[in-house]
Amino acid sequence: MGLIIFTFVFDTDTFNVANISDNLPPNINELLKKDYGKSKYCLSKGGVSIDIERVLNEKYFITYSWMNGNQSSFYMVFLVENENKNPISNHKVNNLKVIDNMGMEYKPTAFFFDDYPVDEPLKYKETLNVKFLPFNDNVKSITVTFNYAGNDYKFQNIPI
Repeated sequence: MGLIIFTFVFDTDTFNVANISDNLPPNINELLKKDYGKSKYCLSKGGVSIDIERVLNEKYFITYSWMNGNQSSFYMVFLVENENKNPISNHKVNNLKVIDNMGMEYKPTAFFFDDYPVDEPLKYKETLNVKFLPFNDNVKSITVTFNYAGNDYKFQNIPI
């Protein structure tokens, strides 16, 4: 065991903290009211709003002494929100599929709902997490379609 001593020296003539409000646009309050927290890819039907929160193209390979393989996958995370702030009770998703710009169709390998936020769920917001096998390297955009709560949703031209 030993003792470690850290010493910090600051020169007060050059050390200052930038004022964050100097870097904000003059119409920041208007901009925040307009589209803060909304995805560019958002559809609203039947009192339910669904946004694409994240698109992840994960590529990794594993190698062990006894096994190796490609464990790459493609993930999408949707934010599902009841616009009336009523608790979400419907977790039924039908006909979920992705069609890439080359015409190939993909079905999910897994999907599940999760509370949003996880630590203190709002009950009227949840995430829908969807996993697919990896797409062809030449895919540039995708279209996602599915049915949720009796309404058809179609997100088009999502860049990869």
